[in-house]
Amino acid sequence: MKTTSKPDLIICFASFSLNLNQVYHQIRRVVGEDVPIIGGSSAGEFSSLMDSPVTDSIAIMTLQSAYFSVGVGIGTNLHASPKQAASRAIGSAYANLEPNPMVMSLVFNAMDGKDASDISRIKPCINMVLPDGTSRQEEAFLRQLILETGSVSQIVGGSTANDFSSQYSYQICNGVYQDSAVVASFSSGLKMGTSMGHPYLPSTKGAVVTKSQGRVVYTLNGKPAVEILQNLMESDELTPELFVQHPFGIKSSDVFGEYTIKSAQAVNEDGSVSFYAEIPQGAFLRSMKTDQDTAKRLFRETLIKAIEDAGNPKKIAAVIVFNCILRHLLKCHLGVNDLILLREVCGEKVPLIGFNTFGEQGATMGGSIGHYNQTATVMVLAAETISQ
Repeated sequence: MKTTSKPDLIICFASFSLNLNQVYHQIRRVVGEDVPIIGGSSAGEFSSLMDSPVTDSIAIMTLQSAYFSVGVGIGTNLHASPKQAASRAIGSAYANLEPNPMVMSLVFNAMDGKDASDISRIKPCINMVLPDGTSRQEEAFLRQLILETGSVSQIVGGSTANDFSSQYSYQICNGVYQDSAVVASFSSGLKMGTSMGHPYLPSTKGAVVTKSQGRVVYTLNGKPAVEILQNLMESDELTPELFVQHPFGIKSSDVFGEYTIKSAQAVNEDGSVSFYAEIPQGAFLRSMKTDQDTAKRLFRETLIKAIEDAGNPKKIAAVIVFNCILRHLLKCHLGVNDLILLREVCGEKVPLIGFNTFGEQGATMGGSIGHYNQTATVMVLAAETISQ
């Protein structure tokens, strides 16, 4: 493994099929005891050293800068106590985030030398989250995290995954965990940006959620959810494969009115339908559609939004992508390679890392933070300070 000379952070995404404890200890042996290591198990890995996403591999990124510091924290027992897990994770991350005089100086200089529109785009802190994707508690975790950090906090991340053969996944935060959530709080004098996007456009078909609780929808348009979905999908047999091909969108309530994606998971014996994300009662579930050209165009737009959110830096230092495994399967079906698009937009030699997740965390353009499906969330770090 080749690393920077004195990394400030190691990010590792490793296939669930591998021994994550061995992976962690091998990395620790190389980098020493003082460097924070975060990451988790994945359903596919990719990096700038690969031609396309693969499985049974390890993707590692090292970050180092005098204008950068990070605090990491872990919250355990996520499934039973998501609020406490969030509080412990962010509390530990902030406690481990050592003040960086260089960052404070750059923030002061940036505030003094820029106009109001530029100042409003400065983001001295971003929280990266890696919750257990088998916990089904991402929304409760995020709600508490926002209460702890404030509504203007920037949050980006992805849920750790497995190979669909198990009921658990792994999280890495200076050790290997299960049923936990990682938070890495980035404090940086470098320009940073985030975005989220998916490959879908709304169709004309949909239904109103008339009864739901959490991730289970009981009725649509006042009828059993399974009956309405059968009509919308024009099939009597609702299979996981069919659900992947026909996700639903809910329009965000902010001024941009973006559609966020919610994917159905399974039909229950009582005629209700379980989803991979919470479905609010009263929402309008709209059927979504896509094709190859649309998927390519929308991912380019997602990457461009992340770069714009970072202040349009002339040089990008690193890109981190959290990509839904269902979105990956769709892209394979459509014949779309995201790594080609990443290089086209961000540059041929820009270091990047990512993994296929069991759900993605991020914010709409209007700032609505949530847990989404069939989505890609992106974080961009620039090789350029916020004062430039």
